[in-house]
Amino acid sequence: MKKISLMFAGVLAFLLTGCLSAKVTNFDYKERASQETPENSVIFIGFYGNDWSMYWSQCDSEYQPDYQQLEGPYIVSAPVAPGSRYRLEWVSGSVDYGRVVYYWNDVYPMQYKEFDIKIPEKPGIYYFGYYSGQDSFKEGENVPMTGLFATTNPKKQEIECLQEALRRYKGTEWEPVIQSRLKEVK
Repeated sequence: MKKISLMFAGVLAFLLTGCLSAKVTNFDYKERASQETPENSVIFIGFYGNDWSMYWSQCDSEYQPDYQQLEGPYIVSAPVAPGSRYRLEWVSGSVDYGRVVYYWNDVYPMQYKEFDIKIPEKPGIYYFGYYSGQDSFKEGENVPMTGLFATTNPKKQEIECLQEALRRYKGTEWEPVIQSRLKEVK
């Protein structure tokens, strides 16, 4: 009986560790960057006020299927096909209010278009926007400058996203492209 209890405890610990661990992607940035370069692909970046996982999928039937599990709050994609379309399908996260921590798992049905991103045709890096998580979708306002929601300082938010992208793509062909965009924005 003790052996079964220990085995059950081990399995439970493994499952909880897997469910609660953050900062996971389902790809290697540098490996994907070696296959898909700034000349033939796009990286999309943005901010979603969430510190766990986000699941993005390529949803245009004219392009190859692609599914990316991205860590938050900075959204930095693997290189993707120009002209494709990605949408946020699922997100999990938490908010710490001192003695109370709220956990959530949100699914985004097709009627929510705010997290439906049409990737530009021109290869390069594309900042799609910032979402603090404090506004509902209905209160969100599409803004041409960011492509998603209004923010008090979109330039500052883009700089932070670019700095995170630079950290993840350091040493790849994407590094000079990201540095160039950082200089433009600053």
